[in-house]
Amino acid sequence: MVQFRLTRDSSLPLHRQLLNELRHAILSGELQPHDQLPGEIELVEQLGVSRATIRRAWQDALEEELIYRVTGKGTYVAAAQPARASRQVVGFLIPGFHSPFDSYLLIGAESVLRAQGYGLLFACTERNVDEENRIVREMCRDAVAGILLWPALGNSKQRALAEPHCNIPAVLMDRPIPGLPLPCVSSNNHRGGLQAMHHLLKLGHTQIAFLTSPHLDLWTIAERFRAYEDAMRSAGLAPREPIIIDSRDELNSYAEYGSYLAAYHDEIEAVARLLAQPDRPTAIFAMNDLMAFIIVRAAALAGLHVPRDLSIAGFDNLALAEHIDPSLTTVAQDPISIGREAARRLLAVIQGEPAQDILTLLPTHLVARASTAPIGGRAEDRKEDTDGVENNDSTRMAEGHRSSRPDRTQQ
Repeated sequence: MVQFRLTRDSSLPLHRQLLNELRHAILSGELQPHDQLPGEIELVEQLGVSRATIRRAWQDALEEELIYRVTGKGTYVAAAQPARASRQVVGFLIPGFHSPFDSYLLIGAESVLRAQGYGLLFACTERNVDEENRIVREMCRDAVAGILLWPALGNSKQRALAEPHCNIPAVLMDRPIPGLPLPCVSSNNHRGGLQAMHHLLKLGHTQIAFLTSPHLDLWTIAERFRAYEDAMRSAGLAPREPIIIDSRDELNSYAEYGSYLAAYHDEIEAVARLLAQPDRPTAIFAMNDLMAFIIVRAAALAGLHVPRDLSIAGFDNLALAEHIDPSLTTVAQDPISIGREAARRLLAVIQGEPAQDILTLLPTHLVARASTAPIGGRAEDRKEDTDGVENNDSTRMAEGHRSSRPDRTQQ
């Protein structure tokens, strides 16, 4: 009998997970046409969920014609589903569903695809290239209509999407894969980095550092670091060498609360030692909010007040950013728009448009909060910017900007 598996720490509602498990079981052949599904009471006991959750998932499945009901007998797999599913299902692969950002990507993509009659089959790669390749090959065998992929960190030569037998329409989200000529939809990370840097420079900071993990070769992080260097040089200042925190693994959303709540760990202590040096920066632009959370803790450990002694800016605008003390100044991305645009690009490729390596960049905007201030001042002493790169209206005008080369970003 089929065994459905739900993840309690996922940001996706349980009924959405159950519907996705059903799609997987049908596409893989684990469930055959006219197979009877377990009853509500059995599923409640097996999965530990409410009957309302089961009913909501099955109602969505009925609307997608995945199943049918026979009064007084039960619920069964629809007869025509295998052929129909192969034609009208799109695979959606991301590292995990552990934060609102991940769910918003899915919501954006699904809003476009459902309107065109496509369902989504989503899966998590857990930031592992081998797991990503396994799922991609499985979806290729199931002949899904196309794939939306947030790539795991890894070499392009290792990708299943580059294999000749896996000739399927695909669009990347968040970052391109060097050497793999596929369309990609991402935030304008360089412009977002400039927004953060111009904010710090306008506050009077000249000793600004960039803090990152060792993954400076990752396209999104490289673009933010390029913005740091460009802004410093434009201001007539010498960029500092990046402060690198020795996290070998790419930080994931499990670390969101841990990065802030953990009072001590090696990375926090390492940053605190740097902040205790006489030539310490007065402001830090972190590669993302997770890193910024670490700096907030490190500053407290070093006896520094944020923002009077040290201003901190992040990137992503995670849910926790507005709730920590002090609330974090950061650059906000728009995951719903990224999901929507990626789905539109994929539909165009499915319908015959050539799969060119077009990079579509969507706008970001600065969210100024309490973690940044003039040197020796408070956040309320800050004069809000009304022009330049931090103007949200002018930033939004960049939406839809495209570059034909994913290894560089045109402004």
